[in-house]
Amino acid sequence: MKNSRQSVGLQTRATQLLSLKTGLLLGMACLSLVGHTSDTTQVQPPILTDSVTKQSHAVMGQRDPVNKLPETIQAKLAQANIPTDSMSMVVQPLTDNPQNAASTAPQMPLFSYNADVPRTPASTQKLIPTYVALDSLGKDFVWQTKLYQHGFVWKGTLYGDVIVQASGDPKLENERLYQLLAMIKAQGIQQVQGNLIIDNRQFEGVDFDVNAFDGKGLRPYNAQPNALLTNFGTVEVDLVSLPKPSATPVVKPNTSSVTRPTTSASMDIDNPAANLEQIQTKPSINPKDVAAYQVILKPALANFTMPTTLQASQEPCNSNQDDWIGTLTSTGLSFHQTASAFCGEQKRYLTFPDGDVLVKQQIIADWKKILPNFTGKIEFANPAVAYMQQAKAIPQALPWYIRLYLKYFGKPLTPKLVGYVASNPLHEQIKDINQHSNNVMTEQIALSLPLYADKQRISTYPKTFAYIHQWWQQKLPQAQPPVMTRASGLCRDCRVAPNSMLALLTLAYHSPNFTVYRDSLGVAGESGTIKALKLRQPNNPAIGHAWIKTGTLDNVTSMAGYVQGKSGKWYAVVGMINADNVKNNSNAKAVLDEMLAWTALQ
Repeated sequence: MKNSRQSVGLQTRATQLLSLKTGLLLGMACLSLVGHTSDTTQVQPPILTDSVTKQSHAVMGQRDPVNKLPETIQAKLAQANIPTDSMSMVVQPLTDNPQNAASTAPQMPLFSYNADVPRTPASTQKLIPTYVALDSLGKDFVWQTKLYQHGFVWKGTLYGDVIVQASGDPKLENERLYQLLAMIKAQGIQQVQGNLIIDNRQFEGVDFDVNAFDGKGLRPYNAQPNALLTNFGTVEVDLVSLPKPSATPVVKPNTSSVTRPTTSASMDIDNPAANLEQIQTKPSINPKDVAAYQVILKPALANFTMPTTLQASQEPCNSNQDDWIGTLTSTGLSFHQTASAFCGEQKRYLTFPDGDVLVKQQIIADWKKILPNFTGKIEFANPAVAYMQQAKAIPQALPWYIRLYLKYFGKPLTPKLVGYVASNPLHEQIKDINQHSNNVMTEQIALSLPLYADKQRISTYPKTFAYIHQWWQQKLPQAQPPVMTRASGLCRDCRVAPNSMLALLTLAYHSPNFTVYRDSLGVAGESGTIKALKLRQPNNPAIGHAWIKTGTLDNVTSMAGYVQGKSGKWYAVVGMINADNVKNNSNAKAVLDEMLAWTALQ
């Protein structure tokens, strides 16, 4: 009887436990249903394709944060009226000790939203080639543009050729090219009985129609790369006021209203002041006293026509940079209207339509100043001739005994290095690029990779992107590689997934060059293209605490970089919006600004 009661008791307890378990399961299911139906805006998370993200979730053992946005960012996204599938965003914490190899395990993102979707990055893409170059070449790498003499010097005359050998220098100023050419005189050479050879064969097939991207070929961001690139592929046009004889005394210009880009390197759609790279002052004299403008072109170009003066008008000043008053071709500068006296003096940097013509006409003009009696040709190197290894025949103009000596006792007449000009080191170059979003400098650095990192004789775009792809496979094998047709991001068919950009930023954070790389970016509200954050949101907590590269095209706005939260912890952030006419949507950038603000408060 006792055993029977015990058996009944055990059965009763089992039934109660089963009922309790069933009730709990039903309750949890109801709560799940209630939670789902109460959030009608929730987006179902996609299947993860990024193995790094999968691994981090597995390692951390926490809830998958994919396609979860903070409420403040959701509100900004709704206010911008942007489709939810047009945006990707990810914020990931970084380890406290970046140099500790054991600390490089993937971290779980604070949130991740469509982060595996490849998107058009615009100028945030510059983060890729600049870091690849930093990693491949080193922060102190420099370019050397060289000058050679190829022949024999006798009594101040070079019987042979002068060779200018390009290097791909991203920032070769006009003055330094002149200094290089003038080094020929340091050899005691007063005349050259030969030719001047421009050897810029290092980049092949990199020219393009400067109007092809957006029809605005004058704008500096459309400049072509060239192995012998000077002044960023642009010319400077200055309009200087010429007063009437009866003009009132000149007064000091009002510099408070001057638009002054930091450098003529500012060539990106991100920077409105750089659209035509304009520096414009208020009139320094009474506009009614302006008779005309003097037109000055820098550098001086041979075989180039232009007016030396331009009539001034009393029409209101049109500051629309899309409607400039001049037309620039490979052979001349012309004006299709007068210049308003109310516009004041102007300085414009305009893209030259043909990079080879620009450098040749500049060298011709400089060479005539250095050697006025030069009668030889100035021409580009023959692709089929290896000048650097070729021995030149003994010139017949030399005295017979010199020719006899050279024939039997002299060395072959191979090119002799006369001198060179070195570039700024790479770390300064990438700071120019990422602070001011310089497109053509980015192209120059990327095209240099096959030459100096892969030791190839000629660089092309296919070789450049093949090198970057190979580097990516070696350094970031688990991250989807970018698709690039232009290094700078000035391309509508370029693609990169935010998670891939995040992987690059994480890799850079753990590299010895992290400080150099981070400091190449603009500081939020203080410098670079992110300086405008302080104007948009003066109280944004990310001001002074975020290092960011921005990107802007007609249908793209993006940000990527690093944020240091109020806790002192570092975060990598990537946000990309691809939507129709997003450039003109004033609320779109506020979504990305909120990403910075939210992260800065962590």
